[in-house]
Amino acid sequence: MSVVVDDALRCESIDKAFPGVQALAGVSVTVRRGSVHALLGENGAGKSTLIKIMTGAERPDRGRVLIGGRPLRQHTPSAARRLGIRVVHQERQIAGDLSVAHNVLLDSLPRNRLGLVSTRGLITAAQRQLDALGVEIDARARAGALPPAAQQLVELARAVSLRAAVVVLDEPTASLAGDEVRTLFRVIRELRAAGTSLVYISHHLHEVFEVADTATVLRNGRQVLDVAVADTDSDDLLRAMFGREVTHARLPRIERPRPDEPALVARGVSLRGALAPTDVTVRRGEVVALCGPAGSGASELAEILAGVVAADSGSVTAGHAGPVGSRSRAARRGIGVVPADRKRDGLLLDRSVIENLSLGTGHGLSRWIHRPAEARRAAIGALAKGKVRVASPSAPVRLLSGGNQQRVIISRWLLAGCRVLVLDQPTAGVDVAAKFDIYAQLLELAADGLAVVVVSSDYEEICGLADRVLVMRGGGVVATVEGALATPDSLYELETGIRAEENRV
Repeated sequence: MSVVVDDALRCESIDKAFPGVQALAGVSVTVRRGSVHALLGENGAGKSTLIKIMTGAERPDRGRVLIGGRPLRQHTPSAARRLGIRVVHQERQIAGDLSVAHNVLLDSLPRNRLGLVSTRGLITAAQRQLDALGVEIDARARAGALPPAAQQLVELARAVSLRAAVVVLDEPTASLAGDEVRTLFRVIRELRAAGTSLVYISHHLHEVFEVADTATVLRNGRQVLDVAVADTDSDDLLRAMFGREVTHARLPRIERPRPDEPALVARGVSLRGALAPTDVTVRRGEVVALCGPAGSGASELAEILAGVVAADSGSVTAGHAGPVGSRSRAARRGIGVVPADRKRDGLLLDRSVIENLSLGTGHGLSRWIHRPAEARRAAIGALAKGKVRVASPSAPVRLLSGGNQQRVIISRWLLAGCRVLVLDQPTAGVDVAAKFDIYAQLLELAADGLAVVVVSSDYEEICGLADRVLVMRGGGVVATVEGALATPDSLYELETGIRAEENRV
C-alpha cells in the first residue's frame, strides 16, 4: 500500500559553512504539499545557500533534504530535478533564439519514430501546457522577444511540464510591473490548487501576505521564525528579520528651503506605440514617482527623460543646461540614471568598485588607468557620501549585496556631480533594511537640491518616498497625486480602473 506524504520538501537540521562564515546552522524547513512557503531574510541571512542545498547545487555539511519523502542522496541539480524540484531564478534562464515551445519543453522534447524532434508535436504540447496555466502566449513566438513577465511564465510552464512537485521562485517580481505581478500571482494560485508546492523568496512583504500560506525567517544563518502567514503581520516579520523595529510608513522629510526651479522639463515627448505626447516638469529637491502597469509608458518616459531613448517628438531640457537628446548629452547635462537591471545595464560586474564609480565621470576607465591614486581618493569619498559598505574599493562589484551595488551606481552619479537622478525600480532585489537606507539617501539628496525621478511598481515605496506621483496608463498620464495623499489602494485603482478590493483573494 502506498503512503501519501504530505510534506513536499523537508530540510532537516541543515548546517553549511564556508571559509570564515557559518552560512547555515541547524535550519529545518518543511514545505507542505500544495502550499506556498515564503523564505524571508535580509541579504546574507542564508536564503541563497539554503536554496542551493534544496535544489542540489550545494551539499550540506550536516543534515538532509527529502523531496516527496525521498532523500536527496546525490547533491546535484540533476538528482534534485529527478525527485521533482525546479527553480525559477531571478535572472531569466531562457534560450532567447529558440521558440517558446522549445523553452517550455526543453528537457523533454517530443520526438517521432526516427528520434527527431517533432515540430508539430512540440508546438501542440507546449501550447497545451501554456493554455492549462491560463497563460496567453503563442508557443510559436521567439522567447527572446517576450517581455520579462512572459519569459518568467514560460519558465514556470517549463517547470510544470516536468511535473515538478516543488517550484522555487527566487525574487519572481523583481522586474515586473503591477499587472504582470497580478498575472503571476494568479498562476501561482492555480499551481497551488493543482497540488504543486512553491517556495517563494521575496523582499516584498505585501507579496508574502498576498500569496503565501507559511513563512520561515532566517537571520545570520539561523532559523528565527516559522509561522502561518494568517497568524502574523509585517511588523512581526520585520522584527524577526532584523532583530529590531523597522519603520515602514511615509518617510520623514528633511525640511529645508526648496528652490522652485525646474531641473528637468519635458514638453510633448512621445514614442511611437508606447507614449502619447506628454509634459513633465521636475523641480530641484523634488521626488517624482512614475507608476503604471505594463504598457503604461512609465519606463519609456523615464528613459526619454534620462536620454536613454530618443523621443519621436517633443523635447527634454535639463534646467539651464540645455536640451538632452541622447544619453551622452544627458550625462554632460548632469542627468544620472539607475537602470532597472543593474547587473546587465548598470555595472561591470567583474571590475572593481572604483572602476565602476569612474564610469560616470566623463573620463571613464582612463582616469582609473592613468591616474589611479586620484581616482581612488575620489572614489573613497564618493563611497562614503553614497553610504556604500565595502571591505575594499578594489573588490569586484559582483561581490557586493544588491543594496550596495545599487548605492555604487548612485555614488557614481554623485561623483560626476549630477543634478537629476532617474531610477527605474530602485530597490529591486534589495532587502528591506537596505531599501530604507536607499530611501533615506534619496530624501537626503533631494533635501540638498537633487531632482529625483523614480519608476516603481511598489506602491508602498511610492507612497513613502514621493512628493508627487504621476499615474500612467495606456501611454499617458491619467492622474497626478500629491505624495502625502497617495495610498496603495488609490494608486492601484488609478492604474487599473479596478477597485482594489475587487482583486483581492
